[in-house]
Amino acid sequence: ITATDSCCWHEDKTMTSFFAGIVDFIGGHPHYALTAIFLLALSEAIPVIGTIVPGSTLIIGICALASSAHLNPWLLLGAAIVGAIFGDGLSFWLGRRYHREILLRWPLNRYPQFIDRSEAFIKTYGGASVFLARFIAVVRAFVPLVAGISGMSSRQFYAVNILSAFAWAPAHVFPGV
Repeated sequence: ITATDSCCWHEDKTMTSFFAGIVDFIGGHPHYALTAIFLLALSEAIPVIGTIVPGSTLIIGICALASSAHLNPWLLLGAAIVGAIFGDGLSFWLGRRYHREILLRWPLNRYPQFIDRSEAFIKTYGGASVFLARFIAVVRAFVPLVAGISGMSSRQFYAVNILSAFAWAPAHVFPGV
């Protein structure tokens, strides 16, 4: 193991410990499950954060714990849907509000390859890119932002955003339940 490998291994182990701590906390305090599901679903669409936080995995794990604590699975589903819609909506709004200048700021200026991939994804799939991106790990966190920057209509964006949230959430909540 090189010094670089050792450093990255330590960071991965620290991140894993941190996320395991979240799951353990929810296991001991299931009344926070809805808030956690909402925030994790929201975080999946936030540029950079969505590439770091394993939201989908944590949502499945937390739903498993919450259902064993007899939380209503429909409330968990609702929290995931609303979080997903708000997360993509926030990212889209940031793109509409700040245009390309947001890409020059930290931390986005450190990930031009993800912006390029997201732009190519939108160019290839148009409005469907918002739906498809919700299910693809890396572009998921950047497509809503780039859709806002590129001037996608709000009507088109939110129609696809809402539909994709209703498809994505059950695929992550019900396996845990």
